[in-house]
Order: sequence, then C-alpha cells, then structure tokens
Amino acid sequence: MKINLPSVTLMCIDCVDAQRALSVLEVCQKEINFGSVKLLTSIPIENKYVVKIKPLNSLIAYSIFMMSKCYQYIDTEFVLISQRDGFIINPSSWDDNFLKYDFIGPLFIQYPKVGSGGFSLRSKKIMEAISKTIPDWDWTQRGADKIQSGISMYEDGMISLSQFGKAFNIAPPEVACEFAQGGNNPNTFVKIVSDFTALGKT
Repeated sequence: MKINLPSVTLMCIDCVDAQRALSVLEVCQKEINFGSVKLLTSIPIENKYVVKIKPLNSLIAYSIFMMSKCYQYIDTEFVLISQRDGFIINPSSWDDNFLKYDFIGPLFIQYPKVGSGGFSLRSKKIMEAISKTIPDWDWTQRGADKIQSGISMYEDGMISLSQFGKAFNIAPPEVACEFAQGGNNPNTFVKIVSDFTALGKT
C-alpha cells in the first residue's frame, strides 16, 4: 500500500535536464502519493507536472530563486525538494514525525550540521518567511549576483545555519541522518547515531 502525503508537494527545479528531473519525480512517486507534484523548468517540454518559469542559469540564480520565489509554487503545507541526482530509495523509512520540522535535510558534506538542501523537506511557512528577508529579485543573473553578494551562504545554509533558522524548528542531526544521506563520511553518521544512543534517547 502506498504512503499518502497529502500535505507535501514533491518539487524539482531544473533548467538543465528536465527529462532526467521528470524521471526522478516518477521514481519518488512509486510508493508515495503526494498532494502535488511539480517540475519547475524553463525548458520547453510537455508533461502534466511541468510549470514554466524563467531560466535559472547558475547556482546563484537557483539559490536566490529558492529564497525569494519558490514558496509561490508550493500548494501544500510542506514541500519535498528533490534534484536530478537525488531521489527516494527507501520509502518505508518515512516517519510522520518528519512533518514536525520546518526544515530537514542531510548533513552538509563539509561538516556534521543539518541543512543540505538538494533533497530536503521544508514547510511552506519557512520558505515564505525567508523570502521576506532578502530584496525582491528581478529574475536576472545580475540581480541574483547583487543579492548574493550581500549573503554569506547559499539558500540551504541561510535557512538552517544562519540566525534566521533559529526562529524555526530545524531537525536535529540524528533525525536528519534518519531522513537522508547526502554523500557524507559514513563515520560522521555513525558518530552522531552513537552519541545519540549514549544519551539514552533512542
């Protein structure tokens, strides 16, 4: 029986390889029914999941889009962001308690802190709130570069690591490890889980 997640929009934003992104969306739906499914892309491709947006031609443009405009395309209380290199491989590991958090994603590869956004679950509330913290974006690369020049991190870091994130319920590392892995050093995962167990909270 499929898992039903009516409060979650499955979303991929991709202006490079829309066909591969669509394949990821199909994989993610094999055992889960989402409230909505969307591929946001500028590429001319016909599919029921496609929502046309202006081109995002750089990582900076993608990051500014995520912070400034993404919330406008979310139909539900939460959004599961996936990219064409990440998808659901173990749907039976889903835990409804994940929906208690405003942001949950794998640990960053660089250090054992929560926030890698390429495969992440976010509340629409946190996405809309962060849009109010940065200047309005005109969809241009020049505008994106200007906004980014005043920001020390990309969008996932801004959400989970900055002062902004402290106003919301960011998942703790041990929960993030249960949610997803993002190419991290396996020793990091083992250490976090071991430390958590040692605290008697399993």
